[in-house]
Amino acid sequence: MPPSHITTEDFKVKLVTHARRVNITLKVSPTGVSLHIPPKLPMDIVHTLIEEKTDWIKQQLAKQPSPAPERQWLQGETLLLFGQAFTLQLQQKSDSPKVKLSGSDNTITLSGRLHRISEKTRRKTIIDWYKEQAERYLNKRTEELSQLTGLTPKSTTIKTYKARWGSCDKRGHIQYNWQIMQAPPSVIDYLIIHELCHLKHHNHGKGFWRLVTTFSPEYQREQDWLKQHGATLQL
Repeated sequence: MPPSHITTEDFKVKLVTHARRVNITLKVSPTGVSLHIPPKLPMDIVHTLIEEKTDWIKQQLAKQPSPAPERQWLQGETLLLFGQAFTLQLQQKSDSPKVKLSGSDNTITLSGRLHRISEKTRRKTIIDWYKEQAERYLNKRTEELSQLTGLTPKSTTIKTYKARWGSCDKRGHIQYNWQIMQAPPSVIDYLIIHELCHLKHHNHGKGFWRLVTTFSPEYQREQDWLKQHGATLQL
């Protein structure tokens, strides 16, 4: 069984095996480098491939956006919603923690017995609020875009992912990463259309991208936005 990682002088490569995989895929993202391989691939081939691709990997890593700074969930921090910046306000109250959005002054207010709750609880309260926004908006917007495209999923679910924005299985169930709510509406629409098109094409072949282009002609612009800013959307 291959190791889980291979460490070089410049980076670490995560090895991911798939039982049915027959080819090799090398990926570089803000979260690191991963090599997706068949389970019985000889390790000497793996090491040779990494050595041959070292310069390319280093170039790709240099292009990756910096991750978002670690949040403290304090007064004045910036939060994003639909691509707009909102200022986090903290308000002491005698009730349970809750979150309120104010579009008039672009604030997101966390209120409650804040002196009694931990940073972890502040984070959870705000994330739960984001998930509620995602549940309402993404379900509604999926229905609207389903009518436009004629592609209707069997269900939509809000999930937490570290390395993807959405998925669609062969049974027609779509999952969205709630953190996409921080992106501009056009980017959110692209994600929804992307997953809806997977209802017809369960791959990323030419037919799939032709269908995506039909409903999202500027999809490459939205893709570029996610590549450039996606790493900053981690809460």
